[in-house]
Amino acid sequence: MKIPVCDRCKAQKVEGVICRHCDTAYCYDCLDVNPGDMRICPVCGQFLCDECYEGLVQCDLKKKS
Repeated sequence: MKIPVCDRCKAQKVEGVICRHCDTAYCYDCLDVNPGDMRICPVCGQFLCDECYEGLVQCDLKKKS
């Protein structure tokens, strides 16, 4: 998906992913260098930044079928 700005390199209008919880966005180039910055929630399958993933107690979304 197109993101407005990458929070790491500040590139604008590039392809990347956005954290479902806090709206942190990373472009794919930055994720290639630092893949641990964004993770996938094991319950709902949505992207979460590492900080939100580490602080996650319980997912508030139901798993997509």
